[in-house]
Amino acid sequence: MSENVMLRNDGGKELQTVRLHGRVDVRTVGDLRLRLHTAIDAGRGRLRVNVADLELVDHAALGVLLGGARRARRSGRSMVLVDVPADLDRLLSANRLGRFLQVEDADLFHVGHA
Repeated sequence: MSENVMLRNDGGKELQTVRLHGRVDVRTVGDLRLRLHTAIDAGRGRLRVNVADLELVDHAALGVLLGGARRARRSGRSMVLVDVPADLDRLLSANRLGRFLQVEDADLFHVGHA
């Protein structure tokens, strides 16, 4: 599992993007938690977590994403999942987690002129 972290200035607001990759199951969920918490603690403003290349094998990763959203809120930040794959979207819908985890399409966000 790897990540890229970028800070952007979007109209005077801090924006951090994290891209997570890899397979997440009960054995690797601790790594996901550490990377997500590190990104939350190291930045300011809105945190966009791109999960397009994140393969969720079980529900353990959902708990980490929910915990990350709570941690971000406690830190005065917001966290949004970006480019959510269909299987994760189905899990979010089936578990009615949309009210806790914000979701955004990656192509809705761009910097500069259209």
